[in-house]
Amino acid sequence: MDGDTVEIPSSQKFQCVFSLKTAREKTHIFEPTPPVETAQKTIGKYTVTSHCLGSGSFATVHLAFDRMNYRQVACKTIKTKKEREVNKVFKEVGILTGLDHPNINRVFDLEHDSTFLHIFLQLCTGGDLFSYIISHVKTSYRLCESEAKYIMFQTLIGVKYLHDKKISHRDLKPENILLCNPGPYPHIQIADFGLARPKAYQKTLNVCGTVSYLPPEGILAMDNHKLGYVGMPSDCWSAGVILYIMLAGYHPFDFSRGSSCKSWQPSANAAPSQKNVESQAYPASQNRFQSQWESASISEKGEGVVKKRIIDGHVDFRDRIWTEEVSEEARELVTMLLIYDYLERATVYGALRSMWIVRDEDALRDAYRKRISTVLF
Repeated sequence: MDGDTVEIPSSQKFQCVFSLKTAREKTHIFEPTPPVETAQKTIGKYTVTSHCLGSGSFATVHLAFDRMNYRQVACKTIKTKKEREVNKVFKEVGILTGLDHPNINRVFDLEHDSTFLHIFLQLCTGGDLFSYIISHVKTSYRLCESEAKYIMFQTLIGVKYLHDKKISHRDLKPENILLCNPGPYPHIQIADFGLARPKAYQKTLNVCGTVSYLPPEGILAMDNHKLGYVGMPSDCWSAGVILYIMLAGYHPFDFSRGSSCKSWQPSANAAPSQKNVESQAYPASQNRFQSQWESASISEKGEGVVKKRIIDGHVDFRDRIWTEEVSEEARELVTMLLIYDYLERATVYGALRSMWIVRDEDALRDAYRKRISTVLF
C-alpha cells in the first residue's frame, strides 16, 4: 500500500509511493481541493522518481523507469556548473556507450538541460562491494576465499575487456564495484568511468584517482609533475588492493594501527588535479558502523602516511589470516598485482592465468555462465 516500506537486509530500503491518488471527499463545501501528490518527473522517455538510491558532492542517483522498454533504471543527475564538468560527463558517457559487457555498468541514455545532466544507467540493487564487505563485520571481517575468488574473477574479466579496448578505469575501488542483486556470490559490475582514459597504454602526467588505491608510480607523479604513469598497470595494482581487502578484511596501506582490529572505510580523496564523480553505488550509512569500526579516513596528515606506505612498497603478510587461513596461491596473486615496478607487475592477463584462478577456472566459468547467461571473453 501507499507508504509501505520494504527493506532488504544489509542492502536497500524501498518505499511504495502511489504517484496518482484519488482526491478524498470534502468534509465541507469551503474545504480547498487537496493537491494531487506526485513523486515523479518525466525526463525524455523516462519517469524519474523521488526515491534516492545514493548521493554525493557532485551527483544524486534516483530510481527511474524506462517507459519504452519497461524496465527500472538508475538516473544519475549532475548539476552542471562549469563547461569543464559537462565535458567530463560527456567523456564518461562517450566511453560507456561503446562498452557492452556483463561486468561493466551499462549506460542507456543521456538527457540534459541548462541546469542538469541526467545519465540513465543499468540498475544495480545490491549496493557496492565496500558495503557488502562491511556487512560481514559481525562475522569474519572479510569474505570467504571462494567468494572473493568469484568476485575477483569477474573484476579481472571486466578489466580485461577494458584493456583489450585500450581503456583504463583509473579509479578501481570497492565503492566503484556494484552488485547487480543482493545475496552471496554476486554478479558484479564495474561503475563510475568519470576518470577513465582511452589509449591507456600511453603514459599520462594527469594523475587522478583515489590516493589509497594509486600505485607507487602514481603517488610519485602526484608530487613531481615531470613524472607520469600508465593507466593499465595502475588498474592491476588497484585490483590487488581490492583482493587484499576482500581476503584480509582491511586495507594493506590505509589502516589504523592503533585499533584492536585493523579497520578501513571508503576514502573519497582524489588527487588534487581531479575529483571523483560519484557513481550509482548506493552507499550504506557510515554511522551504522562507527561504533564497530574506528575511523580510518585519510586526513591531510594521514594521507602522507598512506603515500609513504605505498611508496615503500612493503605489503605485510604476517597477520595470522595470511599464514593460516588464506591459501598460498591467493597470496601469490596479491603479491604479483602489488609489485612495485609496474613493468614487472602482473597484467590482467597474467592474473587470469594465476594458479589461484586456473585451479578453479572451470567451476568459475560455469558459475559465471549460469549467473549472467551471456558471457563475453
